[in-house]
Amino acid sequence: MAKEFNEDAFKITENEKVYSGPRSEIDSVTLSSGEHSRDLLRKKFQGYSIEFMQGPEWHTALQKRGYPVLPTWRYDAENKVEYVTDLRQGGTHRVIDFCGGKGNYEKVHISNIEELKSDVEKLVTKAADDGLVINEPNVFFDVELDTGIAKVLLGDLREIGYGPDAETGAPREEVFAHNQSILNEHITRLENIME
Repeated sequence: MAKEFNEDAFKITENEKVYSGPRSEIDSVTLSSGEHSRDLLRKKFQGYSIEFMQGPEWHTALQKRGYPVLPTWRYDAENKVEYVTDLRQGGTHRVIDFCGGKGNYEKVHISNIEELKSDVEKLVTKAADDGLVINEPNVFFDVELDTGIAKVLLGDLREIGYGPDAETGAPREEVFAHNQSILNEHITRLENIME
């Protein structure tokens, strides 16, 4: 579940710059509390964003409903900063986000493509049953480099469509067709970069 975060309780060590864009800046950090440390991505929103709280709200709602979301999502609403799981896990995993940079189009070994397709189909069906509209930036793939095992995740949650408690009003078949189109396109792109 997304939780409010007070960074004053942690020592934060910056590890690397990951992304710097017009609306946000992302770097990897290690948070240490004395006993425990955790590697996370820190995303700082630049300028005013009325959409900031949509990410944490969606994360909580979708996690409660059993959707595959990032394991950790912490936020500082006052400073518009988020801390989320760094899925790269120190280089042992690769995160494929087809809305991201050209590194997402490099060849990758995937050993469980049929299982992944089945998981995607289950996600499409569940989302249609719930009236949840999935858009292109929402879909991430987490690939374990040693084994080639890939998982589908919902990542950038701000563009997931309607509010977590809102009714879309769209018929189930329409939501299903939309989501299936988006996710099938992602699977096709993934198959195109498979080794």
